Amino acid sequence: RDEYLVTDDQPWSRISLSSYQEGARRDDGRDTLVVEAFVDGEERTLEGTGNGPIAAFLDAVSSIGIDVQVLDYSEHAMSSGRDAQAASYLECSVGDRVLWGVGVDTNIVRASLKAVTSAVNRAFREERVGV
Repeated sequence: RDEYLVTDDQPWSRISLSSYQEGARRDDGRDTLVVEAFVDGEERTLEGTGNGPIAAFLDAVSSIGIDVQVLDYSEHAMSSGRDAQAASYLECSVGDRVLWGVGVDTNIVRASLKAVTSAVNRAFREERVGV
């Protein structure tokens, strides 16, 4: 569990999601996303577009020089009820590495964005410690 659900305050966290806002769908059918995040400890606003919120987030992350692609995606509810938490599992390529990221939240989109940041942070941590 600790391997994937790394807290954002760890020294190897490259990116930490603060908030996001889904924008209006553009005329070309692409979605927009504005993200408030800490990148290398500095608060930043990132913007991206894509065929959904995850693709738009990947586009936003690419603006800071991080190449991430989603290879596989799975999600499930962790409990039942209106306030149930959802877990998202994303297999991602981050640069030349392939890793899984996991995100948990009551909002499935936020859980998915957390999973992307989990994969990015794992790649960065492995790079720093030489795994």
